Amino acid sequence: MEEESRGPGFLAGLLIGGLIGAILGLLFAPQPGEQSRRQLRGKMDEFVSLGKAAWEEGKEAATQKGAELQARFGHVRRGD
Repeated sequence: MEEESRGPGFLAGLLIGGLIGAILGLLFAPQPGEQSRRQLRGKMDEFVSLGKAAWEEGKEAATQKGAELQARFGHVRRGD
């Protein structure tokens, strides 16, 4: 059996699906419009901060991995 890949596409789909679900839930909730907009803004801020945190974490991991690979294989480029 092949192993499924749960890479960036899965994470993006999960975040987008959660965002759409939250928006639809707020729009169809029986409450005043102003309260719904406040909740929607709060959820959007939450998702934006989660996205920024994930971006920074990925950027840091990529930088670290790049440094590791450069240290490991840098001698090949120098001709050692």
